Amino acid sequence: MRLFATVALAAALLAGPALADPMATAYGNTVVITYGDGTAVSLYVNADGTYTGSSPAGESAGTWAISGSQTCFTQSSPEPGEPSCSKTVSKNVGDSWTSTGQGGAPVTVTIQEGR
Repeated sequence: MRLFATVALAAALLAGPALADPMATAYGNTVVITYGDGTAVSLYVNADGTYTGSSPAGESAGTWAISGSQTCFTQSSPEPGEPSCSKTVSKNVGDSWTSTGQGGAPVTVTIQEGR
């Protein structure tokens, strides 16, 4: 379940509206969201507007888009979901920061080089 709720969190923390392609730092890399209990979610954001994700709970896939100052991810599998949107901000490969995940839980987000 965490995989599906953290997609927008990761996307919003990766992108920067001032860049020519605000999601470029995610392409070809891995966004890892780690919860306090050690559960890790890996997201793979693609330049074609799609993403895939992996966690101990399973796999997911969907599409993403930027609209204004919001980055929105819409899950298509394993179950379709409503768009999940968050404010777009800028981060780089190698950055690690804390944020709020599913249910308000603190998480650590890291952009790791490579897949």
